[in-house]
Amino acid sequence: MRRALLFAVSIVSAACSSSPVAPTPVCNYALSSTAISVEAAGGSRAVTVTTDTGCSWTAQSGVSWITIPGATNGTGTASVGVTVSANTTTASRTGALTIAGLTVTVSQVAPSVACEYLVNADRTSFSKDGGSGSVTVNAAGPCGWTATSDAPWLTIASGSSGTGEGVVSFSVARNFGVGERRAVLLVAGRSIDIVQTGDMGVCDYSVAPVELNVCMSVSSELTTTLTTANGCPWTVTAGAPWLSVVSGSSGSGSASIRFRVSDNWEAPRDAPIQVRWPTQTAGQNVRVFQAGCLYAVTRSAIAVAATGGTSNFDVLQQSVPNTCGGPTQNACVWTAVAEVPWITILTSMPHAGDDRVSFNVAPNSTGVARTGIIRVRDKTVVVSQPAQ
Repeated sequence: MRRALLFAVSIVSAACSSSPVAPTPVCNYALSSTAISVEAAGGSRAVTVTTDTGCSWTAQSGVSWITIPGATNGTGTASVGVTVSANTTTASRTGALTIAGLTVTVSQVAPSVACEYLVNADRTSFSKDGGSGSVTVNAAGPCGWTATSDAPWLTIASGSSGTGEGVVSFSVARNFGVGERRAVLLVAGRSIDIVQTGDMGVCDYSVAPVELNVCMSVSSELTTTLTTANGCPWTVTAGAPWLSVVSGSSGSGSASIRFRVSDNWEAPRDAPIQVRWPTQTAGQNVRVFQAGCLYAVTRSAIAVAATGGTSNFDVLQQSVPNTCGGPTQNACVWTAVAEVPWITILTSMPHAGDDRVSFNVAPNSTGVARTGIIRVRDKTVVVSQPAQ
């Protein structure tokens, strides 16, 4: 009996020693207003959220034209600021925001007049140093408008919103980059392009080699190297039709400029690859010198009988410089062409090196003497034939 009594007392003592658990608070929320009406020009309002201390809440807008400029969350009773932008449309509109899970409906009337907006610029340019500018807005008195920038280096100093006539002042920061940059200033729904040049002072260019000597036929691409800082722009143009740029006509930063040279079997020639950049030095010409060929014929005038027949002459060639002529000095390619139908070239064409040209002359049945020309590059052989 005594043992049972002691056991019961122990249970009661254990139960009495436990700490009480605080109950979870129940948070109830109330708003000072669940509907707001705003004039067409926009404005600011405040909504009070009422709740117990320790009860948290958040606020969020459901449309872009309703903003919460202050804190969007908190605990306990507080005031939430609401800003409504000007209604620049032609119709009334309705939006909503949520505070502590409760909906606040915002209604805004349309402007009393049809709103048309004029701005005095559509494009403005700045140097690398930047600066300030302004845009004038013209609109009817009750018509509201806003101004925004889409780049951090373009900031609105004053006039980010207004009604009727107004001025938007803005600033352009210095451009420490090499390249040109662009941004858009959106004023009363009108886009104004802001263009700023880059800082080309950081660009230093060099090209090597600046002179290339090639032979009459070049099967591979030629290159010259342009060295400059990343972002520094340049352009490349071929200075003659027998030069063609392969790597592109423009670029930025260091690059290998690749180009091709067409075959040359005429006199030696030269032309530039024009590399240009926007600094005081303007650019650099890469001069391409291409070897050529000189030709001679052993007979410049040949007489053939009226009855016709075959004849010949020799072609002599020489590359200039002769280092391009090969070990047998026969690198120059030429073709003999008869410029009249009664002379037929018998030697296969085209030909390379020194060689003989054989040709046939048809009988002259025209009744009058005649002459014809065989042309080999820049040389001519005159063939004369009497009448039968």
